[in-house]
Amino acid sequence: MPRGNIGAFSIEARQRRENFMERFNAEQAAQERQKRTVEWELRGNERHKHQEVLQYMDVIQAQHNDTLVARRRRLAELLTQENELHMSMMTGLPETDTQRRERLIRKAQELRAKREEAKRVDNGARHDRLFRAKIDCLRQAESRLKVMQVADARYDQMAAAEERRRQEAAEAEFYAQQSAEAQRVATEREQRDLEAKYQRTQRMIGDLAAQVAGNRHRKELEKEEARRDTEDFYRLLHEEQAQEARKRLQRLEKNRQLAQEMMEVNEELKRARQQDYERLKKEERDALDAMLATLTAEQQEQRAEKQRCMAEVRQQMLEQRQKARQKDDEHALDGLWAEENEKQWRKREAQWEADQAKRDALLRSILIARRQQILDKRHKDREDAMLRKLEDRDFLASLSKERDLDSLERQRRRALLKETQQYLEWQIQQRMAEKEEARLAKRTELTDQQALEKQYEERIAREMASLEAAKPARYQDVPLLPKKSRNQIF
Repeated sequence: MPRGNIGAFSIEARQRRENFMERFNAEQAAQERQKRTVEWELRGNERHKHQEVLQYMDVIQAQHNDTLVARRRRLAELLTQENELHMSMMTGLPETDTQRRERLIRKAQELRAKREEAKRVDNGARHDRLFRAKIDCLRQAESRLKVMQVADARYDQMAAAEERRRQEAAEAEFYAQQSAEAQRVATEREQRDLEAKYQRTQRMIGDLAAQVAGNRHRKELEKEEARRDTEDFYRLLHEEQAQEARKRLQRLEKNRQLAQEMMEVNEELKRARQQDYERLKKEERDALDAMLATLTAEQQEQRAEKQRCMAEVRQQMLEQRQKARQKDDEHALDGLWAEENEKQWRKREAQWEADQAKRDALLRSILIARRQQILDKRHKDREDAMLRKLEDRDFLASLSKERDLDSLERQRRRALLKETQQYLEWQIQQRMAEKEEARLAKRTELTDQQALEKQYEERIAREMASLEAAKPARYQDVPLLPKKSRNQIF
């Protein structure tokens, strides 16, 4: 294939690929935008629905809250009314000391009656237990009943165990059948899987053989194509190398000519630079000479100015020394000393006057405060005296009231003692009546012995009947008491 055709084909292929990628990216972007739009709409709808649900729930909650608040208000009003009614009833029924004492007496009697009843019931239960324990036939019947009940329970357990074993055997047989069936199904499934696998393997081998033949043919075609491409490439390469050699020779010739021209130009530039250098060097030398002359003149002027300043300073120092000698005059110093003493004395007098004024003001304030304290103390003494008089008067009034209260308390105690004495007399009478009843019961005790024996026999019969009724159904024909033998005395 010619090299030009290969390049055009590759360019067209690249253009087609770029066009395809552009279309693909555009479609992908459009799909992505559409997808995001749909997702945004869906999220917006969901959020709107959620907000509507929340609003509806808020409305319902507000209604419930209003109902709850109203109900609580009604309940609070009812509770307040009941409390007020209860308080009014309680305030309208005051309990006196007599009522409270009667209530306590009734409460004590009720408690004693309850205690006696509980004691009586407990004594009856104990008596029944002792009665059953002392009767041999009842004790033997209870023992045989227990044995029968245990044996019946044992028979039931054995039957349940036999039934459980039978069920377990049936379950084991069923599970064995299920296992055999599952094994058979698994074997058949494995056989089918092996056959299908063998068929797939054969098909795959045929496909692979066809692929190998196709690959071999394709490789041969590719080798032939590569050989032709290589020959074309080397031919084009030789042609390009020849062209490059000719172009290289032409470039070398041009470069040689250009180098010759550059050398000539460089020589010209070198001569021009040398001339410029000489000219600049001369100009700089002239400028330096002028600057040195200027500096010399300036230095001379500075030295002259310095000498003039030193002369002025010496003159000022001489003038100052003369003034100092004039100030050392003796009369001038005495005058200055007297003036200074006068100033200091006036300052001290002003300070003394200010201190005296402060002391006078402090003394006046102390006197005023002391006078006020004396007045306050006198006023307080008068008030204390009045309070003591009032307290004495109140104490006398309270003493008179206490005398009246003592008399009332004595009357109340007298009434209470009288009621207590009556209650004690009633208790003594009750006790005497109980003793009389006990004496009469002891007299009739001998006559009641026969009735008691009959009562015991009936009780034994009832106990035996209850034990007979409690026998298991399996042992209904078995007697609770064994038959008496001929040699048995009782």
